[in-house]
Amino acid sequence: MRLFYFLFILLTFSCCKNEIENKSTHISLPTKAPKTEIKWLTENQVKINSKNHLSYLKGFECDSVIGIDYIGFSGEDYYCPINEKGQYISSIRKKQKLSQEQISKLNTILCDKKMFENPNIAGCYEPRLGFVYFKNNEVICQTIVCIACSQLESSAETADLNGSFNQKAELAFKKLTTELGFSKN
Repeated sequence: MRLFYFLFILLTFSCCKNEIENKSTHISLPTKAPKTEIKWLTENQVKINSKNHLSYLKGFECDSVIGIDYIGFSGEDYYCPINEKGQYISSIRKKQKLSQEQISKLNTILCDKKMFENPNIAGCYEPRLGFVYFKNNEVICQTIVCIACSQLESSAETADLNGSFNQKAELAFKKLTTELGFSKN
């Protein structure tokens, strides 16, 4: 009889242990974000004029500015909307020409030192917002922004050399993206 109880307890414990082990092996790990395949489009190429040293602090003239809603990263790499050959990136979702008032707002964000005081700190840098400045049908400046981590890079000098901006600038960029009808992310 004791042997029967012993086998019954051993069998019960063994089944419970297998059930616990089976449950623990079915934990699924979160999937990695898909890597965006970046391609460069050969049609509608533009001329690049990178000879100028431009500064938002000193101001510079342009004929127009195009806002670009795009995915500007793939893995650890990030990209401007237009490469050095004048080719547009393939991940553009929407392009919108800025009004003179919007250009002024954008330039104010980028030349105001107060927009870079006490910057937000995050580390994703996945630019999804680009601004391309044109003069005489040539690209003279590109500025790319990641609102999620409050960082930007520009071919023109901004008020902060590190490119990290604060909550006030983040809100101004979000307002501008809404005006342009761009996606929230």
